[in-house]
Amino acid sequence: MLPTLAIQIWSIELWEIGVLIGIGVLAGLAGGMLGIGGAVINIPAISLLIGRDIHLAQAAAMNVTFFVALPSAIRHYREDGLDPRLLKIAAPTAVLAIIGGVLLSNVVPNDVMKRIFGAFLIYVIISNIQKMLPGRRDFTDADARVSVPRGISLGGLAGGGAGLLGIGGGLLTVPLSQKICRIPLTKAIATSATIMCFTSIVGAIVKDATLSSVPFIEADGTKVFLPWYEPLKYAIWLIPTCVIGSWFGAKLTHRLPIKTIRTVFLVVVAVAAVKMLW
Repeated sequence: MLPTLAIQIWSIELWEIGVLIGIGVLAGLAGGMLGIGGAVINIPAISLLIGRDIHLAQAAAMNVTFFVALPSAIRHYREDGLDPRLLKIAAPTAVLAIIGGVLLSNVVPNDVMKRIFGAFLIYVIISNIQKMLPGRRDFTDADARVSVPRGISLGGLAGGGAGLLGIGGGLLTVPLSQKICRIPLTKAIATSATIMCFTSIVGAIVKDATLSSVPFIEADGTKVFLPWYEPLKYAIWLIPTCVIGSWFGAKLTHRLPIKTIRTVFLVVVAVAAVKMLW
């Protein structure tokens, strides 16, 4: 059983390995710098560059998220960038919510959810552009509004959305934590990365365990059901480079000017919005 499983996991083309390594570096840098799991890069890249079903790409991305989030969270912790009050409230709620989100993603049409999320990202882009206009400023620690209701709302929305869309949740957690709790961008990024350390493990386990219930359509129209270990064939090549990229990306968060970070964040969100809507 185990030897056969190992052979199946390692059965992948050489050129695909090269592509996955490159994807991992980019996803890790984006994840560490922006407090996201890297799925916004992993999912479209696996789907478009390697030609895999979007559901499989989501499952592979969820298996990688923890390894992007952990080094990023450690680096943010060392830089004293976390908001511990918000983390204690939002993380448990997000863990529960991501389970429901994953289960719902197996029955809700993927195209519908992509368009809903894409519309939300357009709102995020507009909101952040407004904050970059002259006379606008980022939130400070004095502006923070952290409470139990706000933390639960943040965790529920971010965790549920992450499970539903197969992403780490940073693209939801970062803007929502600023909108709901009014914390600075750097702390929103750091808190997002730390929350993903908890939600990503649970989300990946649930996603893999339920993958065999989701039908995949081959190019010839044949309907197939993939085994739980299929995403691991791609995740094992993404993880090492994602970890390295995430470590350096998190360091950049505390070194670059706030406008530079926000600009990079907007570019990533814009790419995700185009992918989701079209």
